[in-house]
Amino acid sequence: MRQNGLDELRRQVDGLNNQILNLINERTSVVQEIGRVKEKQGVNRYDPIREREMLNALVQSNKGPIPNGILEQIFKGIFMSALEIQEDEQRNALLVSRKRKPEDTIVNVNGEEIGNGSPTFVFGPCAVESYEQVLAVAQSIKAKGLTMLRGGAYKPRTSPYDFQGLGLEGLKILKRVSDETGLSIVTEIITPSHLEEALDYIDVIQIGARNMQTSNC
Repeated sequence: MRQNGLDELRRQVDGLNNQILNLINERTSVVQEIGRVKEKQGVNRYDPIREREMLNALVQSNKGPIPNGILEQIFKGIFMSALEIQEDEQRNALLVSRKRKPEDTIVNVNGEEIGNGSPTFVFGPCAVESYEQVLAVAQSIKAKGLTMLRGGAYKPRTSPYDFQGLGLEGLKILKRVSDETGLSIVTEIITPSHLEEALDYIDVIQIGARNMQTSNC
């Protein structure tokens, strides 16, 4: 009879363990969602004031037999585990992944939506060489119903003796053509020092494949 009573109590403990496990997992899922909301808001995931408020509420609700000190240790472990899971999830999520940002990113460039599911085309010369060259290309682009023109004002070359682009003069040509045709301007920025002078002349900054792999920009 004693063994039967012990077995029954153990079954009760096993059932309670499963209930506690399910509740901890459910709580962790809710905390993960809170973390995603905080991330979108730019708020720190860890809030020590909120943690202390929760611990104080638990202590006030504790009817025993667990001592308050042990109760706090148990829940601090639960809180910490949920925070570590959030941090692991954040580390494993790429900046461009749907885990980090499930909704589409749509960029509006002077009325042209990029990223809404429809293809967007950007055409133009590799290097800006003259006003006449850029204008001729821009007029052809506009005649096809397109809205964006790209052109390189800065052209890094292996040899320092090769054409390096017109720089600021190239930006001014792009801006002039944009004003005359209504096309939005895209150009590559290859070093941070070029950024400030370019902002007054262009609509979109292009980061090229080379600079995606270097620390130049």
